[in-house]
Amino acid sequence: MGVADLHIHTDWSDGMMSVRSLLQHASSSCALDAIAITDHDQIGGALDAIRRSAEPGYVGPSIVVGIETTTKCFRHIIGLYFRPPFPSNPLPRFEALHSTVSRIADFGGIAVVPHPMSVLVPSLHQKEIDSFLATEMGPNLVGIEVASGAIGGRRKETVIRAMNVGRWGLAEIGASDAHHLAQVGTAVTWFPGTTVAELEAALLARKTKAVWGKAGPVPATAHIRQVWRAWTGSLFRGVRPSTPHEVEPRR
Repeated sequence: MGVADLHIHTDWSDGMMSVRSLLQHASSSCALDAIAITDHDQIGGALDAIRRSAEPGYVGPSIVVGIETTTKCFRHIIGLYFRPPFPSNPLPRFEALHSTVSRIADFGGIAVVPHPMSVLVPSLHQKEIDSFLATEMGPNLVGIEVASGAIGGRRKETVIRAMNVGRWGLAEIGASDAHHLAQVGTAVTWFPGTTVAELEAALLARKTKAVWGKAGPVPATAHIRQVWRAWTGSLFRGVRPSTPHEVEPRR
């Protein structure tokens, strides 16, 4: 079985780790076959990771190009598996959910619900998920974070797992929502195979399993710095521009 962490933030948005340090940590300290870098409202960090993973001698996890975008009413949605040539700009913020999911599909990606039903971070709730799945765009919503390393994620797991089995039928995803190196791998996705192509096939076939990994300690001061970075970044700092990139991720 392969292991993937499909929700990680770097210092390209509000994460506290560089892409270089993330790849070094994932290579040396985490038994991960794949990671998705899902910075807020842009894909620059993911493209940086692809460039580094294409360098001779790289032995770390394969990279899935991702993004966590803010939609209307401050609801977050994740897009994974964008295809090259990658978009040069982030997806527009604050669009309606169906418009954002449509754009993700246009880039060859699949949409995932992060930290569902959370009241502590911007999230889609039960009625919103129900309503969206009933629309013609519903099939483009592929996965949902059943095991989420976001604040309060463990408390929601039982409810979300039951809702997904009984109502939604989406691919189970385990993802850390890591903003610090010690959080990478806190929650992971198991899938048949080891490659990102096999991971994508497993997501589309609903053959994945969300499980918990090991959580490392993060000092309170580091959490405070990260929250400050997130707020100031959202309010005052524009995201770094990312340029089109033609390198195909390892599949």
